[in-house]
Amino acid sequence: MALNDKSVGQKIRDLRKINHMTQVKFCERMHMTQQTLSRYETGGNPVPNDVLDNIAREFNIPVSYFWGISTDNYTEDEVCLLQYYRKVDDRLKERILDLVRIMAEDFEERKE
Repeated sequence: MALNDKSVGQKIRDLRKINHMTQVKFCERMHMTQQTLSRYETGGNPVPNDVLDNIAREFNIPVSYFWGISTDNYTEDEVCLLQYYRKVDDRLKERILDLVRIMAEDFEERKE
């Protein structure tokens, strides 16, 4: 599963090439500079979620493509949790993960 900036950037590059687009053409279509696209494609800069949303919408693909995630096996609640998680800052993400980890461990202990 693609979870880092470089992997997401590679997915953008692959999408651009599959659609037979140069960086210039892609940038014109997506209203960004070539320098920005280049940084995204190399993983030099993280791609903001709104940019990924716009790319996905423009090319009619699910946003999950960029992370290598198939949402076919996820419930609507699980997808919703992921969307909320992506909206918070890194400090809150860390706290959310800690909370979920503690809850999951507690649940496992109670099952045994």
